Amino acid sequence: MAYPLITDYTNAVRNAHSRFTTLNLAPLLDDRGAPLLYAGNFAAVYKAVNRNTGQVIAVKCFMRELPELMARYKAISATLNRSNASMFQKFSFLENEVFVHSTTAGNGEYPVMVMPWIEGRSLGEVIKKLCLAKKQKGLASLTRVWARLCQELLSLGIAHGDLKHDNVLAAPDATLKLIDYDSVYVPALKGLPSPVLGGTNYQHPKRAKKHFNAQIDHFSMLVILLSLRSLTLNPSLYAQCNNGENIIFTGADFAAPRRSALFSTLAALRDPFVADWSKRLLSSLASETITVPNLEQALRQAEKVT
Repeated sequence: MAYPLITDYTNAVRNAHSRFTTLNLAPLLDDRGAPLLYAGNFAAVYKAVNRNTGQVIAVKCFMRELPELMARYKAISATLNRSNASMFQKFSFLENEVFVHSTTAGNGEYPVMVMPWIEGRSLGEVIKKLCLAKKQKGLASLTRVWARLCQELLSLGIAHGDLKHDNVLAAPDATLKLIDYDSVYVPALKGLPSPVLGGTNYQHPKRAKKHFNAQIDHFSMLVILLSLRSLTLNPSLYAQCNNGENIIFTGADFAAPRRSALFSTLAALRDPFVADWSKRLLSSLASETITVPNLEQALRQAEKVT
């Protein structure tokens, strides 16, 4: 199925009063008078106000086909709406909701995902600010918060599927929230292939579509955990290693760990947590499985870092 272009959706959102089936919304506008939007690989997310409630909402419009799109989002929504998962935001998936004029996909009604707007800064922005200011206690605190989020996520039997610096938001209440649910795994989706394989700077090189279960976040959880601990000890690593698409690790480090200067640099830190978590990461890279054995042990250790 073809989907409209971002310009098609923007025109529809601009005329929201006549284009949405059930939603009564007003788009928030930028300085040029255009609807505020955040574009990704698969969708455009518009910031709007629900006229009925006054609540600021996110309206996600899809630009590319995801396998079993409607079935996936219905299952994810049902699971999250029943759970008390603090890192996820409850949402609604509305079929045939927005009417779009499109020369590429055809005129018609298309689905949208709607959820409360999450205020906050991305994990990447928070890390950058803390590193540049050399606030090591703040980085240690962030490490502990990340460890708690990961433990909660694992206990729920749910996986995000694309954990990375810009899919995690630091909310004003000092909690972390996950966004972008295209690749979320819930038990009701068991047996389906993974629709998204995640960012290469956070994922196991052997990850494939066949990997779609509650353990697919293991590797990226550990990558972020090890990155945060390493930056706590040496914040200058951020300026040395960050390229805008990572924290400090890159896919090249995972593809050839023995040639990675970063792994050598981390070994020189002589920190027991860094040493242990690096060993776990290297063992995972040498393994045929993308899961990390006894990951919960490392996450419990992380709650004690200072």
